[in-house]
Amino acid sequence: SEQALGRPMARFDRSVDVHLSSVRQKLGHGSALIHTVRGIGYHLAKG
Repeated sequence: SEQALGRPMARFDRSVDVHLSSVRQKLGHGSALIHTVRGIGYHLAKG
């Protein structure tokens, strides 16, 4: 996340979550390919 945002992450920073929510909305049914990995981040599955 820090590399993507170009700044250090705060403990409760939700920037990445907000962006991924927008991506999921745009993907529609394809959003099922994005999996949340608790404590790690996100995983993009092969479709």
